[in-house]
Amino acid sequence: MQVTIKDVQKSFRRGETTVPVLRGLSCEFPSGTFNFVVGPSGSGKSSLLYLIGALDQPTSGQIEIDGRKISTWSETEANHFRANQVGFVFQSFNLMSNLSALDNVLVPFMPQGLTSTKRKEAEELLKLVGMGHRLTHKPNHLSGGEQQRVAIARALLKKPQLILADEPTGELDSQTGREVFNYLRLLAGQNQSTVIVVTHDESYMQPDDYVHRISDGRLIETTQVSESGQC
Repeated sequence: MQVTIKDVQKSFRRGETTVPVLRGLSCEFPSGTFNFVVGPSGSGKSSLLYLIGALDQPTSGQIEIDGRKISTWSETEANHFRANQVGFVFQSFNLMSNLSALDNVLVPFMPQGLTSTKRKEAEELLKLVGMGHRLTHKPNHLSGGEQQRVAIARALLKKPQLILADEPTGELDSQTGREVFNYLRLLAGQNQSTVIVVTHDESYMQPDDYVHRISDGRLIETTQVSESGQC
């Protein structure tokens, strides 16, 4: 899934004041690639991610998904996109405290009814991210790294074409964060998903990853990580 950003601006109102967040940003996330969006706090990284996920609308400009303008979608089309084609992974995990790890992964599918096949897929996905022995445990009995693995499994059970991750390792130590990224890469690779990660930590970047640097709501540069690990 290819994502194209064209001269996107986003502003918020605070009382009588208009606060610009994105200022004519343009960039492209090629289909099937692993992308990092980096920049100072307040530079508009998370706002961009929410716009790409159709969770918000730009003030002006266009966001295209495989050549289709999000602004032309009906609410039904936007809901379908979010529910079936996008996997969201957030820093806060957003797990339901009263549900087991397995049921948390299955939450997005509960409204339409759970099949034994889907439950089996969820179990296999949790085993793949090293959580096979924790299927029945609730979030308060899981470490931060384990909770994030559950969140990744939940996001990827639908086999999304697009994965959006907002500081997914922000609350994890470096070793656990590296494991989480390894699982994310493994599962994304299996589905040939386009991955866009907002992060402050550049240590998780690997050769061929794309790095999009933004500052003050504008794209500064887009580079690709070399074999030596340099951008």
